[in-house]
Amino acid sequence: MTICNGYSQLLKGGKPRHAVVRVFKKPFKYWFPGSNVAREIASKYRGCLEDGSIVVVTEKAVSVALGNIYDESVIRADPVSRHLTRIVNSHLWGLLLYRLFRHSENFLRIVEGVPLEYLAAHKRLSIKYGGLLSFIKPYSEAGMDTTNLPYYYVSLPLRDADKVAREIREEIGKLVNRDVYVVLVDSDRTFKPKSLSSLAISTRPSCVKGIIDLGGLGFILGRLFANSFTEFPTPVAYDGRWLGLPRILKIAKIAERRLGHGLGITAVEMLKNLGKSSFSEVKWTDMNKIVHYPAVVIRIERTT
Repeated sequence: MTICNGYSQLLKGGKPRHAVVRVFKKPFKYWFPGSNVAREIASKYRGCLEDGSIVVVTEKAVSVALGNIYDESVIRADPVSRHLTRIVNSHLWGLLLYRLFRHSENFLRIVEGVPLEYLAAHKRLSIKYGGLLSFIKPYSEAGMDTTNLPYYYVSLPLRDADKVAREIREEIGKLVNRDVYVVLVDSDRTFKPKSLSSLAISTRPSCVKGIIDLGGLGFILGRLFANSFTEFPTPVAYDGRWLGLPRILKIAKIAERRLGHGLGITAVEMLKNLGKSSFSEVKWTDMNKIVHYPAVVIRIERTT
């Protein structure tokens, strides 16, 4: 359990009060397709959950558990996709990112060593789920994720994320007899203007009120005008008593520090950590070689 002091602004309404934010983090085995997310969480955190507890879960882990994945090896990249991918995923783009955002190192680490054919297939799939605005994003397009999956599988963004969050919340509530809140979160960035409290720009789809998905354009705006925005992970869906967008964003940021990256931040890093030379060598059994942290519990408690 981690205790964070001084988060009085997370409390809703009234005069600012001092609060203690307690974060409970427990390890899980990998959630394979068919896993019951609510039961897994209730089993691990039963003793930590109280009325008003906030369960923060990675959308990626939920997508995998629901079988919301896609085998990119069946996609055949067309010449247009290859050409555009060569431009977007080039060292020239990486240099531009560095000049504008000082952010090229992450981009180059992600695309390094990945054949153009598979990058193009990934880009082509991103158009289907996020449109052209997702295509221009240099990585993690449309909320699709390639890490912590075997072979050439990617996890897809949840189409009805708000419904999924509600179902998880209801089932956990029945299992532990507590009124908990649920946040589905993704590491893709959301940028909140410092001058506004009820609006934020995301780089991927979100069901949370006040978050506008601008895809790659959101990424460019957020990085280019970094001094005008505060950066957060993206709350993909929220179900529970409405806490306000600023508080939900802060909760997502607190949780992100505790949620793990599994086998690696990027698919290439996953390969290196597993000692594999190709994605085709990565098996489902490899996913259980480390412990995972797909869900944490946050309790905001007022102090006297």
